[in-house]
Amino acid sequence: MNILGIGPRIAASGILSLAAILIVSFNRKPFGYWFIPDAIRAGLGTLLIVAGIYLWLASVWLIATRFKSGVLITVGVYRIVRNPMYSGFIVFIVPGISLILNNPLIILSSIVMMLVFRMSIHREEQYLKQQFGAAYQEYMSSIL
Repeated sequence: MNILGIGPRIAASGILSLAAILIVSFNRKPFGYWFIPDAIRAGLGTLLIVAGIYLWLASVWLIATRFKSGVLITVGVYRIVRNPMYSGFIVFIVPGISLILNNPLIILSSIVMMLVFRMSIHREEQYLKQQFGAAYQEYMSSIL
């Protein structure tokens, strides 16, 4: 397993599904829009995007500075969630974009990325179990 893990698969699925959704949605709103006042929708979307970017950047920084040490990373955002990079995009950034663009179809991109994540994460977890054994098992049971 390399430093990128399953990230490229999730990114590719997100980019392709988002592109397809935006093409389908171009100049029309085939399934309506969010029934939330504009100011609340924009504010909530912005908060979600900021939270997602924070999770992503904080996890990238930890991986970049500690991956080569060969030590299991359980500090910072990894104390909150096992997969902060993926969570940042799937749970925060894409829904935030959906709210800001007032296009509920964009949520489908999160669903596609979540499916790819669920189908692929076992590879990453197997690698981590091999590398860190009981320490990773304990970490898995204590974190989302």
